[in-house]
Amino acid sequence: MRLRVLDRYTTTSVLKIGLVTSLLASLMLMGVDLFTNLDKYMSYNVSFLKALSITLYYFPEAFLLAVGPAFLFAVTYHLSMLSANNEVMAVLNAGVSFQRILRPVIISAILLSGAYFAFNELVAIPSTNTKELQMELITDSSGSENNHNIALSDMQNGYMVFAGMYSEAEQTLYDLTLVESAEGGRLVRRTDAYRAVYDDQTGLWTFYDAYVYTPTANDGVRIDYVDKAENKVLLLEPQLFRNVSNEISKMSLRLARAYLSRMKGLNPEEYAKLGTEYYKRLFSCLSPLIMILIACSINYRFKKNVLFFSLVCSIAIAVVYFVVQMMTVMLADQGVIAPQLGTLIPFGVIILLATIMGTIMRRQ
Repeated sequence: MRLRVLDRYTTTSVLKIGLVTSLLASLMLMGVDLFTNLDKYMSYNVSFLKALSITLYYFPEAFLLAVGPAFLFAVTYHLSMLSANNEVMAVLNAGVSFQRILRPVIISAILLSGAYFAFNELVAIPSTNTKELQMELITDSSGSENNHNIALSDMQNGYMVFAGMYSEAEQTLYDLTLVESAEGGRLVRRTDAYRAVYDDQTGLWTFYDAYVYTPTANDGVRIDYVDKAENKVLLLEPQLFRNVSNEISKMSLRLARAYLSRMKGLNPEEYAKLGTEYYKRLFSCLSPLIMILIACSINYRFKKNVLFFSLVCSIAIAVVYFVVQMMTVMLADQGVIAPQLGTLIPFGVIILLATIMGTIMRRQ
């Protein structure tokens, strides 16, 4: 019964402080976003209420950005106050270990990570997409998914495609070159087209003003001109040509997973960047858990200024985490390490560090 009271006290204290801090920090981030776009709002004569309503769409994303650091502060504050007020001594004298005090905190962190993932997928990402759509309507700037200088290779089907530009609004490729090859790399056909338009009903690309170059038996080349014709070789979907370098984290998980699986074989260099963004989104829900583990690994046995020194230690370890994350993400973007390792290695480093520090605390 006494342990239930202790668990309830620890859980409610951490949650109250963490949620209030997250709310205040997210409001500050919304203010920064509002003033960042203020010049744009004024340029397009957007009313204050309209600008405020657009900024409100940023709240879910801002809240998630603030959750990790907020709960780092909340757990550090709660545990340091227990130590500063000698409440930890009373609990330890009652036969309850410090690890037992941390149990409800760890359980809350795991549940919080699950809630983070669900909130991000169901609320934050749709809200961010709505905000960007509203901004596009205000500035009258569509076509952000247009792409230039595209090169994709589908060697399983024996062809490579190059395009000068892709227009998302028209689902059209311009200055297209399609190179078909057989086993062993032997050239079968090359097609140069002024444009190619995708048909959603047939799932085929229609080439316009195309020149087809075909090698002949006597080492010559036959050139044919085609005014308009459907091409049954190029079977890539339009979304594979989009400029989605900053959009992979905003797709549905199913679409993002399917897109990555295709890009892995079509464009390995682009896959490294997109894969890193995808796994950052997938594992970002572990951020509150990591921040709380950092706070739980701190030694709170300072004689004076417990809160101050505890916060300094927590922030120092958090800085180590973010520095390691920055380095591994850069390596993953460049394809040096696997995309999933770019986000998982920092988590592993912090978990190892928390385990070592926890072992040291138990031996003291």
